[in-house]
Amino acid sequence: MSRPISKSIYKIAEKNETNKIVIFTQYLKIDGELNMPERFCEECHEDIITLEDATVCRLKDYCECNDSDCDCNDYACFRYDWLNINVDEIVAYSILA
Repeated sequence: MSRPISKSIYKIAEKNETNKIVIFTQYLKIDGELNMPERFCEECHEDIITLEDATVCRLKDYCECNDSDCDCNDYACFRYDWLNINVDEIVAYSILA
């Protein structure tokens, strides 16, 4: 059985001493800060990642590109104090320094 992606994400963030992350789903770009669970979190769910100060952008609305340039629109994004993400929807992620 493979390790849940949420545990891997938290471990990489802890190792890099940061909680900043960008997550991509099929339709969204999500920036935020990982809400790091306690070492023995009984209420945590392995299929959910919780972000604080999250910014959610629809990829379709976010950037328009042509052959030579891309124009990205931060005003097309929405901010949330808290956001729960289903890990099954994650296509890619990056821990930010």
